Amino acid sequence: MRTRPVRADGLDLFVEAAGSPEHRKEVERYLESMFAAGSMRPEWCFVAEKEDRPLGRVAFWTLPGMEEPLAVVLLDVPWEDGDYVGVGTRLLGDVLNEARGLGAKEIEHVLDTPPMRPQFQHHPEKRVELLESLGFAFRRETARFEWRGGEPLAEPGGLSFRTLEEAGEDAFVDAMRRVSEGTLDREIREEREKLGPQRAAREFFEDARRVKHEPSWWRLAYSGREGDLVGLVMPAEPPAFLTVFYVGVVPEMRGRGYVDDLLAAGTATLLGARAEGEGEKPLRADTDVANAPMAAAFERAGWRRFAGRREYVVELASDPG
Repeated sequence: MRTRPVRADGLDLFVEAAGSPEHRKEVERYLESMFAAGSMRPEWCFVAEKEDRPLGRVAFWTLPGMEEPLAVVLLDVPWEDGDYVGVGTRLLGDVLNEARGLGAKEIEHVLDTPPMRPQFQHHPEKRVELLESLGFAFRRETARFEWRGGEPLAEPGGLSFRTLEEAGEDAFVDAMRRVSEGTLDREIREEREKLGPQRAAREFFEDARRVKHEPSWWRLAYSGREGDLVGLVMPAEPPAFLTVFYVGVVPEMRGRGYVDDLLAAGTATLLGARAEGEGEKPLRADTDVANAPMAAAFERAGWRRFAGRREYVVELASDPG
């Protein structure tokens, strides 16, 4: 068995490992959208094969414009009737070495319940077994929300807003630092502890700006025309959907219902963007399951939970030996 990148002229082989014809069409559409967005590349698609027969496949994913991979997606090996541990260990082991060579410090993989298109992640227990055998550790679990239509909450009348362009990057990053204080989001909390509040906020801002958005979508909210900072809302448009990328209230303003106002504003922005665009992209967002207040706010704002997601991550040492 060997693992190799398929590159642009061999994508049919990669897609062939997707199983049913319906799955193959979904994977083809997903690859096209990710290639166009700059989140995936043909040479980042790998197959495990024996005697020219594909046994498994996996691909790298990253934020648009980044040179190193952040995650592996489209993972499939012979889950039902083959040596999924043997094939998966060899495939992922080889691919993680490739990621290390590209400068990645860690690689993430997410599992959705129930299985979602285009990943079709059936056999979750076997997937977790494989991930853990290669050193992946559970990082956090999120609830996934989707806007199902209806009338959004009225946009707030008691707040004033300044866009990213009006406020400037430094003010926006500082607001992100303040909003993240005392967060219930495990990933953001760990980044604050590891990097320090200011650096964590700056890196989060730089990652967020790689996701498609209009600067006018990102807004700081104040309690009045010359009032105090309340919080922020950052809508964005990844390739497959529209999302509230980040929303939060500064600690001293929490408990006053401002998160409802911010979500109403963010939802209205996304619905307006969808109305002006082509197609009917879904509106989706994730929140850490530990952040019960935020989950409740999404529910109040008309969003409905449709899935759960578990995030796993493996740290990549500079030298695998």
